[in-house]
Amino acid sequence: MTKYIEIFSWTGSIQAWLDKIVPERPLLNVCSGRQAFGDVTIDLYEPADVRGNWMALPFLRDSFGAVFADPPWDAEYKQHVARFVREALRVAPVAYLMAPWTYGAAWAPLTHCWVRYIPGVNRAVLLQRYKRI
Repeated sequence: MTKYIEIFSWTGSIQAWLDKIVPERPLLNVCSGRQAFGDVTIDLYEPADVRGNWMALPFLRDSFGAVFADPPWDAEYKQHVARFVREALRVAPVAYLMAPWTYGAAWAPLTHCWVRYIPGVNRAVLLQRYKRI
């Protein structure tokens, strides 16, 4: 069955979006880079609260209210998104993903999708919300 989800554009900062849209806390920011929002940050290469891989999160099940990730957008990372969504929904019941592609699985429905406009980026940037069932 095809499912259509209402979307809208978002031009503000990620921090403003999180403050307005994301009610779940505590929030884990994965692939955080130099963006220090969220209650805990994790990154493999950049300074963060925890040094770690986004596909093998070093946290117990349900350690967070939600997980947010803005991974690299190279096409090679598409295959890693499935592993990330599994890991994110292990450590939290909700996962937010910012990427130019979506993930689809019956066990992790896409519940919301926002489109972010970034000047100079010539493709849609999707802010997606997945929920564990």
